[in-house]
Amino acid sequence: MSTRADSTLLSTLPARALLGRLLAVRVSLISGWAVGIVWLHWGLGIRMPLVPMSAVLVLMGLFSLSTAWRLRLDVPATQMEFLAHLLADLTAFAVLVFFSGGATNPFVSLMLVPVIIAAISLRPCWVWLLAAVAGGYYALLLFVYQPLAIADPVAAYGMHLGGMWFNFLISAALIAFFVTRMHAALRARDQELADLREKQLRDERIVALGTQAALAAHELATPLATIQTTAHELAAEFANDPDIGADCLLLEKQAQACKRILTQIAARAQDTRSAAQPLDAWLAAVVERWQVLRPDARITTGLPRERRDFVPPEGLEQAIQNVLNNAADASPAAVEFDAETDADALVIDIADRGPGFTAEQKAQAGRVLFSGKQGRGWGMGLALTHATLERVGGSLTLTEREGGGTRVRITLPWNPPA
Repeated sequence: MSTRADSTLLSTLPARALLGRLLAVRVSLISGWAVGIVWLHWGLGIRMPLVPMSAVLVLMGLFSLSTAWRLRLDVPATQMEFLAHLLADLTAFAVLVFFSGGATNPFVSLMLVPVIIAAISLRPCWVWLLAAVAGGYYALLLFVYQPLAIADPVAAYGMHLGGMWFNFLISAALIAFFVTRMHAALRARDQELADLREKQLRDERIVALGTQAALAAHELATPLATIQTTAHELAAEFANDPDIGADCLLLEKQAQACKRILTQIAARAQDTRSAAQPLDAWLAAVVERWQVLRPDARITTGLPRERRDFVPPEGLEQAIQNVLNNAADASPAAVEFDAETDADALVIDIADRGPGFTAEQKAQAGRVLFSGKQGRGWGMGLALTHATLERVGGSLTLTEREGGGTRVRITLPWNPPA
């Protein structure tokens, strides 16, 4: 069903692009015909059938207005609709040529313009149909037409040559305009498709990673509980030994943090919605929990005094911690964590004094899996963070810091898309 529906849509460009360019060509032709009729009738004294030709131009103008109104709807165009537009333009052009000399009119070759447009935009069967119609009109105009009343043959010959020259200029301009615009739009569409394929491949990798993470979480629950219990017993046993006791307490806290992460994974699997809490308290808790996981790292914080209720989107805490981990791994100095709020979004800046990213890495950050940390990290942190923020309408940007290092900015709208 969907394949059949897709086959009826234009395979090149959306309606606004195709019909918009065709509308521009139509308006140009209407203007050209109007100027030509005025020039011949009043400038050269060649009597033209003004009533029928004016009626055709008025009808084409009304058709152009209806096309402009249709473009405002911004709905997809079908092959048949676009073909109907081209047939209407071709027929109107043939009628104008009929009243102005038929095949002897030097502008008769402009009937090729709709065929060229069809060749770029439509399937071959419709292109051949339009070409056949254009050929039939041309053959008919060889025998059936209203001749122009030109008494002087020398003036007629000069007018014919001048018309051919002007016709060539118009044809070249119209074809160049439409073809170049079409090619530019096609290149833009191809780029959008390439970006979409890249996003789909990245999402597939992330989904596969999420499946493996769920399996690992299920397997890790029992050994983590054992580690936590053992660490607690060892901390009690070596309470009088400050070195061993402190290490055992640290081990117990790390095991508790891992267990909390597994609990969160299980809650997401059950589609449990996060509870609302004050923004400043949530940010402080995120930094505190990260500090438990990274006791060796140093961090300075600047948190907003924002007490509004905040429901953290799924995965946001992990996204922030991924960036914090990257910054702590890269920076010998303390990581700087700053958060600000405005009427539209929450903005979080995480800065480090590490070596930074190359221009290529900044362009690919969050879109491909890579790691700039020798010997540690699998290169998935930024990709996961980017995917999480993209899902809730946020963004992640990387900039260089004055004096060295990188600043990662996370922007999250207050009203993410549904």
